[in-house]
This record gives sequence, C-alpha cells and structure tokens, in this order.
Amino acid sequence: MSFQKAMRTALVIALLLLALFIYFISGYHQWIESNYSTGFFPKLASSLRWLLGALPFSLGDVIYSVVVAAVLWNIIKFIIRLFHPKDSWGKKLYPLFTAAIILLFVYVYFYLFWGLNYYRKGIEYQLGLQNGQFQKKELISLNQYLLEQVNHRKEICLQKKDTVMSHPRMYKAAYAGYRELEQQYPFLHYRNSSIKSSLFGRLGNYVGFQGYYNPFTGEAHVNTRIPNFVQPFVTCHEMAHQIGYASESEANFVGFLAATNSPDTLMQYSAYLDIFLYSIGNLRAVDSVASKEITKQLNEGVKRDIRTEREFALKYRTFIENWTNAFYDFYLRQNRQRKGIASYNEVTGWLVAWRKKEKP
Repeated sequence: MSFQKAMRTALVIALLLLALFIYFISGYHQWIESNYSTGFFPKLASSLRWLLGALPFSLGDVIYSVVVAAVLWNIIKFIIRLFHPKDSWGKKLYPLFTAAIILLFVYVYFYLFWGLNYYRKGIEYQLGLQNGQFQKKELISLNQYLLEQVNHRKEICLQKKDTVMSHPRMYKAAYAGYRELEQQYPFLHYRNSSIKSSLFGRLGNYVGFQGYYNPFTGEAHVNTRIPNFVQPFVTCHEMAHQIGYASESEANFVGFLAATNSPDTLMQYSAYLDIFLYSIGNLRAVDSVASKEITKQLNEGVKRDIRTEREFALKYRTFIENWTNAFYDFYLRQNRQRKGIASYNEVTGWLVAWRKKEKP
C-alpha cells in the first residue's frame, strides 16, 4: 500500500471513529452542557471570532462555495468515468469516494465545532424556565405587552425620523445589547464580534434565508438584502447561535433579550416586531377574534412595515424555497427540534415562561 493510500485510509477510519463518538455522546445532555456548550465551545468560538472578525469579507461563504464545488466536481467526474469502458470500477468509483470523504469531514467538523449544541440542556436549564403549555389569557397578555412595546418604539423612531439602520450601526448596537444583557445573565457572555453581510444575499431571497451561522469559521451572516427593519433582530438571532444556542426557538429568545437590552431604539423595534408576529400568529390559531382586535391597535407605521415584509416574501417566493424549507425542516427534526421549521414559533412559550418568572 502506498503512503498516499495509507494516509487516506487512516483519515477515513479517524472520521468514522469521530462520527461514532458524536453519535454516542449526543445522548449525554448534561455532559454536553457542562463540558462542551459552556466549556470547550465558548473558547473555540471566541477564538474563531477574534481570528476572523476583522476580515472585510465572509471567509465562511468562500469555504461553503469551495466545498460545494468540490463535491459537485467529483460527482461530475464519477458520471463521466462511467462512460469510459477501459476504466476499472475502482477508478470509476474513486471520485464518488472522494466526495463521500468530503461530506463525512463536513459532518464531523460541524458537530464537533458547533452541532453538539443541539444536544445541550440550554436556556431552559440555565434560567429555570419551562416551555410548555400556557393558557389563552397568558397569550393574550403577552400580545398586549408586545403591542404596547412595538407601537412605542415605532412612535419614537418616526418622531426622530430614524427608520433606517446602517450595517456598522446595526452590528455595534447588537454587540452593545449582548454586553448589557451579560450584566443580568453572565452566561450570555459575548466577545470578539464577527458578523458579516452574506455574499449570497440575492440568492437567499429566493431560497428563503435571512441569516445563518457558519461553524467552519464562527462567523454570523446576515442577509442584508431583506427589509432593513428585519435585519437588526436577525443579527441578534445569529449572534445567539455564535454563543452556543443551536435551537432556533432559543436563539430567537436569546436574540430578543439582547436586542431589547440594546440602547438603540431601532434595534429594540426590530425585535419587538419580529416576536410580535410570532406571538400574534399563535394567538390567531386559538382566538382569531382577539388577534384581530389587537392587530387593529397597531401603529400605522408598524402596519406598513408588516405589509412591506409580506410583499417582499411574496415577491421572491418560488418552488426553490419550498424545497429548501422541506430540507431544513427535515434537518431540524433530526437535531432534536421536533416541530422542524415551526420550532421558531416556540419562542412564544419561552417569553410566557420568562414573564412569569421575571415579571418585567
């Protein structure tokens, strides 16, 4: 066996052993919480942000592009070699084997460098909250509270004629929100900011993503081609992923706490609006009359923003988004988010539980 083949075999064996380790350890939620999510991962993620945060472009997007290109190229080579009658089956299958190794490496890297956070105990354990069933009156109370907050923030922004956030201001305001939140909850520690505008923004409009976290580089990405008033909360949501909250509902909740603790009113408005839309949707499902009565009380400026967001979504909605939503729904269900994409809505339960405990 040549040295190259020996190294390749050793790499495959190592990756398979690590994949088995990931499968085995994923059932030990307390160990992951104590040793990975609040031990190893924060140090790793902070180091990556420190190392790459100053780069003026998204290195993670470049890596994504290279990985996708490498896999597709090897699949194409496999298809081409199928039609070469003189090639042995070993030679025909070699590109497919290479693509499989790349995907296995991505799988192992993803879970070791971030994905194990799906199996932690998380914010429920840290804050002593219970996200479960809640009464309709509690949901109505939450919606009334969010209504007051979103109207108040919009009125301030309109009076100051301050309705558009620049990206540097947005990232700075988000970071300030986490610094402020840390005073109340020290475990929500965030340092070394690394937030980038996605290179795939226009594509993202058709695919349906507003932001994402790249575990290869620790960078948070925001689709800066979506409506401006949506972007601030998306930024705080992705920063929650950066500090180890893989669950979408928990990232929504932590992002909400950070954004509403920011001194920037536009940042606060973005968070209250986003969470209001989740909460009013939940109320509409159980009491459409109450949801209509609350919606009628929205500030006209808020109503305009809601219409803008809906029109934007309709403009870019295609069959591609349906496919990507189905894939992402499957992905989330495989990672302890039993409701799939609908898991984002569970932020309502976190807020009800949090208000019961904290009484803000």
